[in-house]
Amino acid sequence: MSSILSSLEQVKRRFLKRSYGWVGIEIGCHVVRMAQVRKTDRRWELVTVWSVDQATPYHRDPNSESAHSEETFCWRTPDELRKEGLGATLEHFKNLDSLFCGQECAATFSDGIIDYRELELPTCEPTEVHSLLQSEVTLESECNFDDLLTDFWELPANRPRATTNSFGVVSLDRSAAILTANDLLRTGFDCRILDAMPCAIARAASMMTEDSALPTLAIDLGYQQTTITLVHNGKPILSRASRSIGLLPFLEQIAQGLEISVADAQTLLFQLPKSCKTVHAGDMDFANPLQQKLGGFLHALVHEIDRTLHYTQKAHRTMVPTEIVLMGEGTRIRNIAESLEQQIGLSTKTWSLDVSENIFGNQPIATYAVASALSALAWEDA
Repeated sequence: MSSILSSLEQVKRRFLKRSYGWVGIEIGCHVVRMAQVRKTDRRWELVTVWSVDQATPYHRDPNSESAHSEETFCWRTPDELRKEGLGATLEHFKNLDSLFCGQECAATFSDGIIDYRELELPTCEPTEVHSLLQSEVTLESECNFDDLLTDFWELPANRPRATTNSFGVVSLDRSAAILTANDLLRTGFDCRILDAMPCAIARAASMMTEDSALPTLAIDLGYQQTTITLVHNGKPILSRASRSIGLLPFLEQIAQGLEISVADAQTLLFQLPKSCKTVHAGDMDFANPLQQKLGGFLHALVHEIDRTLHYTQKAHRTMVPTEIVLMGEGTRIRNIAESLEQQIGLSTKTWSLDVSENIFGNQPIATYAVASALSALAWEDA
């Protein structure tokens, strides 16, 4: 009997391994998001999601005279996340084994914690590329060679030169990677891959689009920064990050202008009424201060997208994007896709997948795009 049960368990595990992805974990300063996808007949389905805020508790300053400054609400900083790992957030990871299928996971850091740069090298032997790129990153970062983990991929060149090659290079403090892997192991998750944001963003966009051969501009609207990535055949061709148009600076502007806390500013922004009009860049509706500030935010975002498109037309003429896919926390801003489509002139979609009936409530699905892409790494590793 025990041998029969053992065989059945092995069959079950093989079946689940084929149909369910790993647990994808996006670790940011503001929120940790987890997702798991299922793949059947080349169709992706989002089956499980979970998230927890990384905010510190409210702290009241008894010496403060200003009503709105009594509440000092803040999120963890990138440096804190690098040095402390998941920290107290680990307490929220208990009993997640009943929510997700399996213990294998893939993770990434958002909020610019994993550095990305594009470098050129003189033509050399393939075996020398990694060490040369790591040396370049070490010099730029002013770090010790052994303190960084690096990975890279070759970038297509619009005007190939016989003497050089271009590479996308990502790097992360080795200590931060080890600390996070150990934190996840303590909660029962076996971290198989630590992925880079440009790769996860590109994979997420390809999971949604019907034809991955069509160039797509994937935009992750994050708290610390907005990351714009040109995607072709599921790969990142170029990636640009702008901290000036992250959600956090925008929320701080709202909080300061309306004299409210940052937490209240976020609630106000993400709960705009359904009747809220589509906002145009530069809208100056002084009767509605929030609409005015949203217009300024969109103006900066449209400007950055236009710069990226202009560069793409020069450097990658055969890969000019035909559509935009939005993902990340900023997709919770009402009508943002419609606003961008009207102003940029490209078809603009909010990231989505088919959703399992097990996911209850009105979940902001596009915020789980990166975590879903990490879950899909299970098939790349097969």
